[in-house]
Amino acid sequence: MKKTMIIPAVLAASMLFGCASSDNMDTTAMEDDMSMSETQTMAGTAEDTETMVVEETAVAVVPLGTVSTTTLQMENTQEVDEMFENMGDTESMDVLALVKSSPNLSTLATLIEQADLVNDLQRVEQYTLFAPTNEAFAKIPQDQLQKLLMPENKAMLMKILQAHVLPSEVSTLQLEDNTRIRMSEDTYIPIDTGVAGTNVTVGGAQILKGNIEASNGTIHVIDSVIIPSKDAVEDSPTGY
Repeated sequence: MKKTMIIPAVLAASMLFGCASSDNMDTTAMEDDMSMSETQTMAGTAEDTETMVVEETAVAVVPLGTVSTTTLQMENTQEVDEMFENMGDTESMDVLALVKSSPNLSTLATLIEQADLVNDLQRVEQYTLFAPTNEAFAKIPQDQLQKLLMPENKAMLMKILQAHVLPSEVSTLQLEDNTRIRMSEDTYIPIDTGVAGTNVTVGGAQILKGNIEASNGTIHVIDSVIIPSKDAVEDSPTGY
């Protein structure tokens, strides 16, 4: 038996289309008998993703003010276990403020701004953010990351970041083995909790530090960037 944790992708809908029905704000539901073979890519089709990230060969001039991989921090300057430990009451700050306060999440903070997602995230009352560290982004081949940073590829960057956001609070205790997070009608992120729930992975990315409570949601720090790929269709999600 496979179970599916269904979390409607209202955040993606509101960001891309500027609207979201109230019906999509339902809380998490569970369904049985859902085959993992139905797993699709997490933000568009695998073919779309590879066209944007891998197969693009045109050389574009990067305009002034555009973020470059050379300006991004690709190393963690703090032990992951120590992240947010000196913040005191993290619930007094919102999710984005906590992200910006962590030196290990500086690249994520920059890319959220690059994708123009700040205002959209601030409009969501409660959400969960799977936050890749700087070293998680360093796993992406530099040429592919640079392409994502180009203005003409902002929509693809937005889709990838949206795969890390759930429009409701979800703790690690709610992430059960053999469940999937439903992002849209036919896109899912599989979950694996390992032995006794000690090694939780979401879309192939391991949660290094979970359940950081903010005033408007929860942060789970992860070791990889969840990126749609053909492997996801084959039931083997890939995180760089």
